[in-house]
Amino acid sequence: MRLRAFPVVALFALGACASTQRALSYEGGNPDADVFVGNQRFQLWFHHEDQTVLIQRGDPQPLASLLTQNATIYANDATLGPLWWGAAANAVLTQFGCYGAEVSEAERTQLREVSYTCPEPVDVGAQVAQRRAEWRRGVHVDAPREG
Repeated sequence: MRLRAFPVVALFALGACASTQRALSYEGGNPDADVFVGNQRFQLWFHHEDQTVLIQRGDPQPLASLLTQNATIYANDATLGPLWWGAAANAVLTQFGCYGAEVSEAERTQLREVSYTCPEPVDVGAQVAQRRAEWRRGVHVDAPREG
């Protein structure tokens, strides 16, 4: 009986973690950017197929490690509103003429996806490749004023 229930439970758990499934569609490994918004630290990965950026809180580490950390350490911390996540995305996007358009609502409070737009044509992949080393050394922006 227990063995029959396991596949059902496993499928339910995977379905409940849609944000994790989406996160795994990003190229893993180290983040493209290490961004400080005020005193909060974020890691950013650019999607290779669409105009989205995956953002997670925490120190630089591979994507899978940070997913685990955000499911444990930050799991119940909902202190940062959407302005913080947008500021993290815009810290790098505005450097090549783009900007965040929408911050996703997260199933987990510390994993967000930001869709972005670029008013002028730009090769985002080339821009990210060109700036990645600089961004990994840290990008600093002011904290947003909430309210």
